[in-house]
Amino acid sequence: MVGNQIYYLHPGDLLMMDGMTVHRAYVFGNEENYERSVIHFDAKWIEPLLADLQIDDLLKFFTENRNGLIRTFEKEDLVSIENMFLAMKKLDALDSSYKNEAKRKLALVQILLKIDSATVRVMDKAQNYEDERTKIAEEISSYVFEHYRESFTIEDVASTLNLSKSYLSHVFKEITGYTIMHYVMGYRLSQARYALLNDHSKSIKVIAFEHGFESDAHFSRFFKQNVGMTPSQYRKNNQYTNGKGAF
Repeated sequence: MVGNQIYYLHPGDLLMMDGMTVHRAYVFGNEENYERSVIHFDAKWIEPLLADLQIDDLLKFFTENRNGLIRTFEKEDLVSIENMFLAMKKLDALDSSYKNEAKRKLALVQILLKIDSATVRVMDKAQNYEDERTKIAEEISSYVFEHYRESFTIEDVASTLNLSKSYLSHVFKEITGYTIMHYVMGYRLSQARYALLNDHSKSIKVIAFEHGFESDAHFSRFFKQNVGMTPSQYRKNNQYTNGKGAF
């Protein structure tokens, strides 16, 4: 699950997303058969180099294809990208000297260039539902996407979808691995974090209210439990990001 979309992933699939987007991998069957590689970076870390090279449009994957799935690489492209990921992993283990930082940035640029040239099709939505349960789970996530700023209950969701509360809860947990309210609170938190960094004109109290939290005290408590710092500390620590996200 990425945001309010559910994907059935296949070997070689690539997800490119804003780092603050709610996401979770749920494995059907033997988890030992599941393997993934992750590259996490801050846009402002790589943007100066991309601008100097006049290829700053490479970050379009994260803006035009928000929460998107990229598929249909040729086999040789997949092998090449996997090797680049392995090389990046080795570089990540090195110290943070200027030369090693330069190597990491150049390696990331190579990966982005390869993805840009090898991508045939970008999918913003899963094309087909594997079964009715997946359709229901995505309808639930869409409801959350539309109503997360409001106060609502699982009964409200069940009534809207004309399904029983117990069945609704069971299906969502089975498909996504989340309880519905766990997903709701995670989504509210991710959107509130984005607002803290991108709308400095609004107070923490206003942001808490606008994102469905009962009070600013509840918001601050929940935020610290899940992020490790208070909303004000988070905003202060990231005050120079100018709205640039992490991917």
